[in-house]
Amino acid sequence: MLQRLKQTPPFAEFMDRISIWRIKLSQSEEKTFFKPAQYIPPLLVRQDFMDGISNHLNSNYKLIIIDGLGSVSCAELSSPDKISLIILGKNRYENSQSFAKGFLHELGHSLGLRDECIDCAQLCAPGEPNCASNQKEAERLWGDLAVGDLSARVSYINGCCGNPDYIRPTIASLMNDPDKAEDFGPVNERYLRFCFDITF
Repeated sequence: MLQRLKQTPPFAEFMDRISIWRIKLSQSEEKTFFKPAQYIPPLLVRQDFMDGISNHLNSNYKLIIIDGLGSVSCAELSSPDKISLIILGKNRYENSQSFAKGFLHELGHSLGLRDECIDCAQLCAPGEPNCASNQKEAERLWGDLAVGDLSARVSYINGCCGNPDYIRPTIASLMNDPDKAEDFGPVNERYLRFCFDITF
């Protein structure tokens, strides 16, 4: 995961501002702090555990839980300035590359990016920066990137957030199809750079 993060724009540009901490828990501690849930996310995390990490780090963070036996991956649609949860079900992925890309997809959600798929399992409302409810809104959000050089890859493509009528900026991105895409795409990368500039 860390290696893939270091290779992926724009995170590759900000690795000196990203800290990663590993928390090792015993099985009894896991049972104390994490409880299974029948909805998304499939784990409840005790608030005092979350608060303890926040107090120790003295900053906002993303709690990444790797579920070695599970097959559900999800993340709270959040923002860079809020603490949020990412769960990665290892059994969902075929190999380490697929797992790393799945992590980037869920990390994108935790930073505020929406799904850019038509047949999403979890539906959400359209919104900035990468899913517009109509063409006019899309032009406002990323119209400046959709002009000129076609190699920029930005356009107005039907389908995101589970609705074929909504508009997304690229045919393929890590927020659309992590298995096939290699990056977040220009619109999402611009948003993530902006997040780093104002948050970290």
